[in-house]
Amino acid sequence: MSLLKGIWHFFIPRERTLVYTTFDQGQYFKVKGLLTAAGVRHRSRINGGMKATTQRANYGGKATVQHDLYVRKEDEHRALKAIH
Repeated sequence: MSLLKGIWHFFIPRERTLVYTTFDQGQYFKVKGLLTAAGVRHRSRINGGMKATTQRANYGGKATVQHDLYVRKEDEHRALKAIH
């Protein structure tokens, strides 16, 4: 049963409420550390990986990577309290 549950949560994660977005990697790690220290389970999504970064650099543009942090709906208040 736990194998099926694990597969289910892989495709449909419990952490779906967006609580933080940044383009600064240092800020991302700071907030991620705050959530971990507060015991809030979270999930990250990083948009604009290596392929996008390389393409922008080739055309002279600034490489931007977006970092999003998601938590469970019931943990949203705790997460926001830990961040601020």
